[in-house]
Amino acid sequence: MKSTDTAGAAGNFYTAIIDRAVTAGVKAGMDYIETQSQKAKKERRDRRLHNTRLLLKNYRWLKVHADGAISTGKQARAATEERRSAAEILDDLDGIRYNDGLYIESIKKSQQRTAIIIAHIDKMLDYYKIDCENGGRPDELRRYRIVRALYIDPERKNAADVAEEENIERRTVYKDVNIAIGVLTTLIFGIDGIKTD
Repeated sequence: MKSTDTAGAAGNFYTAIIDRAVTAGVKAGMDYIETQSQKAKKERRDRRLHNTRLLLKNYRWLKVHADGAISTGKQARAATEERRSAAEILDDLDGIRYNDGLYIESIKKSQQRTAIIIAHIDKMLDYYKIDCENGGRPDELRRYRIVRALYIDPERKNAADVAEEENIERRTVYKDVNIAIGVLTTLIFGIDGIKTD
């Protein structure tokens, strides 16, 4: 065998090893990228579920904020005067004056955003109710009632109270809430709320 044949065979051998190593490296890199992409999607979905749960848990307070935030001098004066007697108001006429033009921008923006979110949640709850009613399954409508009772209705109820009213176990209340939150996440966040794995 000639030395050039040996060198050629060795070169082919090393080229084959390099090709396999490159192929394996590219595959490992692509697998890693795909894994990271799936992980990011799951984290986004989990964040949306978490945000839906937070919106529901804080719904009553958000509604109070949207309805009652004071962002102008006129509103502040009215709120102050409601809490004070006529004598106190007359005594302080020479004191602090509210400027009707005073406008606290950050409170107003927060109030507007909150009002939009509350209106959106209310509308999505309406759609959820319609879907539950049209579903024809008692457990679907029960989930809607549970969400309303725990988070939306003015009268606060806990899981034990709801379980008793619905004649179910307390753990069923929590299971129903989790299922309802999954559906509401899709309604509230649209395509970003859909599980895509």
